[in-house]
Amino acid sequence: MPDFIVRLNTPPPIHLILETKGFDPLEGVKRAAAERWVAAVNADRSYGSWKYALAKHPTEITQLINATVGLGA
Repeated sequence: MPDFIVRLNTPPPIHLILETKGFDPLEGVKRAAAERWVAAVNADRSYGSWKYALAKHPTEITQLINATVGLGA
């Protein structure tokens, strides 16, 4: 279960799976699973556009959202 699903009001809308993590020994496994899921749901094209991002620190969240919508890093 992701920490957050953020629906970004962009044309077209983007759904962002946003994970927040400190140290997690399973981070790589969880990231790979989320990226596979995003690729599969985007390939289906029935559920809109989805992306995945991981924030290690709360101050990264704005930067990740801006990068997701193409406003740069």
